[in-house]
Amino acid sequence: MADDRALKRSKSLRGILSRANRAPSAADEEVLPYKPVKQTYVQFHVTSDDIGLRPLSDPPEIPRRAHRNTWPTSPKDRNPGSYAFDTVPTLVRTPWEFERSSRRHASHRAGLKDQKQLPQHVFEQLPREIYDSILDQLETLHVSGGVVDVRARQRDFRALLFVDKRWHRVAREHLYREIWLPDHDELPKRTLSLQRPKSQLQLLQRTLRDSGGLAYMLRHLRVTADLAATLDILESTNSNRRAAFSILAEIINLCLSLEYLSGYTPLLHDETSATLLGPLLTRSKLKAHAWNFCTSRFPADASLYTPHNLPACHSGWRQLETLAFCATENVHLGVGVVSAVMQRLPSLKHLLLSGLDRHDFHNGTLLSLPALRSLRLEHLEGITHQGVEQLAYGRLSLSLESLSLVGLELTSLRVVQIVLANMYRLRRFTMVQDTSIGFQPGLESASALKGLESSTLQYLHWDVLVAGFATTLIANSIASGRFPALRKVKVPCDYDGAIQALCRPIRHEPLDANDLELIERFNTERYERFLRVAQIQAQLRIRESRQQPSFNVVVHDENKRVSATHVIGSYIGSMESKIEYSLEPDVEGSHYALIDFSDVAAPSWLYEKRNEMERSVKGEQMLDLRMLF
Repeated sequence: MADDRALKRSKSLRGILSRANRAPSAADEEVLPYKPVKQTYVQFHVTSDDIGLRPLSDPPEIPRRAHRNTWPTSPKDRNPGSYAFDTVPTLVRTPWEFERSSRRHASHRAGLKDQKQLPQHVFEQLPREIYDSILDQLETLHVSGGVVDVRARQRDFRALLFVDKRWHRVAREHLYREIWLPDHDELPKRTLSLQRPKSQLQLLQRTLRDSGGLAYMLRHLRVTADLAATLDILESTNSNRRAAFSILAEIINLCLSLEYLSGYTPLLHDETSATLLGPLLTRSKLKAHAWNFCTSRFPADASLYTPHNLPACHSGWRQLETLAFCATENVHLGVGVVSAVMQRLPSLKHLLLSGLDRHDFHNGTLLSLPALRSLRLEHLEGITHQGVEQLAYGRLSLSLESLSLVGLELTSLRVVQIVLANMYRLRRFTMVQDTSIGFQPGLESASALKGLESSTLQYLHWDVLVAGFATTLIANSIASGRFPALRKVKVPCDYDGAIQALCRPIRHEPLDANDLELIERFNTERYERFLRVAQIQAQLRIRESRQQPSFNVVVHDENKRVSATHVIGSYIGSMESKIEYSLEPDVEGSHYALIDFSDVAAPSWLYEKRNEMERSVKGEQMLDLRMLF
């Protein structure tokens, strides 16, 4: 009771108790939360020019809009959503709507002009892969058909060096990863300068010497055509040549991560050229090298590079992947030298052997080769039919993907049949020789019925000067589906067009008077290997096929009389074929279909003819040892 009396003394509590004791009225009813009610509302407005007019007590009754269903009521009606109105509704824009739309578009264009660029930190936070992809795409813009515009490439990369720090780091790495070595000619002398002008090669040497980080980035050195012409001058009294070799040797010494040297192959019989071998032997990351034994005469002070000490030179090349041995003029390396070299190269994948003596490389040495991916045998007297046939049953049959037989002068087509059938990973096969090849009478007569067969071969280069029966056999094998994976063929000796008729049609190219004169000159019984003649013959076969009617179109008039006739010419080839018929050379501008070691050893300038009197430099050719396989 005492608590109740205490509560009644409080003014606020007395008010609460008084309201609680009163009877509930209409104004004091409990306010419930708002809940929407599903009712139909009609909105109306009453307007008038008369100021004294008063609104009506009851609003006028407005008729409801009739609802029309747009869905079908029967199966015969139209599809849902395709109701047919009596009149097509049209929207007519008023003049002020036109004015409002024009103002909106004008303000939008003004906003685009005033729009600020993205802040710099957005580009700084991009992943490194995006920068690399942009620079790779920029580099491909200067490369066309294996020819690169060196000056434009360097100009664009140098421009990116001055954008910001991020672009500077990425562009510097791409610029110094692969360098085209300039010429050793002196630059023009500056005005009022007492110093002797230096060449671009000397400036590059100074840059790499002063900045060890730039030299460490360098992976590939490419010798330009101008510098290669200077290095090829075999004059011992030429001081410019000796200075160029000295600078090039120092650049190789500075590049600790060097992997490739392209554009020039050092000659062992030349003392000045042999100075490059010392720095190359110390590059532990080198991945490609070629030995060019032009003669058996070696300099007196180059005793380390003689054929007898050749295996010891490969001890530091644990990462070497591509190796070439090219010898001429009866160079004798010694028995077992090639096998000893192979044992010191655990990473070897591509091998070229050309012109070796029959005692240095023969059938037994061929079987002792390690597991390779690419092998090119060229002009080897010690290799016979038995050696090539045993190659299909050795360890190379499990790893070899590319095989090139050049100038071996094989006469048994059964050997080629065995090689293609037993090498289960073979993707590319090249056969180039002058002697006709076919099946020998007797035991090989049964093999002639089987033809050639390979389930993995994708590229076939067949250039036998005296074609014989081999070209017809290849055409029959392609027609019967024995090369299901074949995608490209290069057959300059396809004199009858039997293989061309089985491939996709080639492009029609115009012929000039020089081409017709050339084909008349070579149209004799004597065979000669000239690629342009094969291209002209292929174009002549296209023109002959167009003269033959494929089907005739006869147009009749109203009286069923013939008013016009049209003859649609035929074409040579098969539109359903997946095989490309190619007669393009491996090296642009060459007269031979196959790339040779001399093309890689010292590439030359590639010119384009603007008119009859003027030629301009098209660019540098990107050739290296890897293109030989």
